[in-house]
Amino acid sequence: MKSTILALLLSFVAILPAAASTTARLNRTWVETGVMKHDQEGLSLHVDFDLTDAKGRLVGVQAIFYSRPGGWALRDKNDKYRLSPSLNYVAAFDYFRPAESDMKVNDFELFIPVRELHLNNGHKYRIYAQLSLYSDPGKKGEFLAESDFLPITVDLTDPNHPKAIPDFSQVITVAEVDKAKKEGRQVGVTTRKNPKQDKKAKKEKARKMKANKWGSHGSKVEKDSIDRATFWQKEEVDSTALPKLYIE
Repeated sequence: MKSTILALLLSFVAILPAAASTTARLNRTWVETGVMKHDQEGLSLHVDFDLTDAKGRLVGVQAIFYSRPGGWALRDKNDKYRLSPSLNYVAAFDYFRPAESDMKVNDFELFIPVRELHLNNGHKYRIYAQLSLYSDPGKKGEFLAESDFLPITVDLTDPNHPKAIPDFSQVITVAEVDKAKKEGRQVGVTTRKNPKQDKKAKKEKARKMKANKWGSHGSKVEKDSIDRATFWQKEEVDSTALPKLYIE
């Protein structure tokens, strides 16, 4: 008798529909600079994406900013654009609750003022932003999707007019970051120009050219210096291992 009841229960469970799992696909991501909101100049990150089985769930879209892809995340120091109470990474985020199960979201925007990136004045930086989607933030939340690393140039050479300007350097994929990490390499690294080193390098280049040992004269176009992002506080945290869900 017991075996018959057990068999009936198992057959009933077998015909129950499986619990729906929300999925997402990112279609396009882009950066807009020179955006003015709330009397502050900043930048906006935009994303188009598709959602499946998302009705009634809380969907979050977030952007975290890095010194380089897979490198240090920029640190927040005033709690205005902070990832979470326990993680002081600079982040922009927003939430919404879909009214439909399947939906196409076009041009979802996240804004952050340039000053809230907390970079030091007097320099020009190249940083990277990564967008990610998740549902029902918390311990039972679900990571949905993440973007490649989008380059952004931040110009703080004029302290009175901090701004982000268009950056046409290469987008770096998550796959490239993973491969570089396995090989012990870094991608998207920019270094600060040192006037003394530049002068020494120019002298060495002239010497080699004079001795006909220089293979290429290279470009004569002067490029703006791009400084490596620096932080108000350095923490021993591997940002490539950041949790996908951060709301506690």
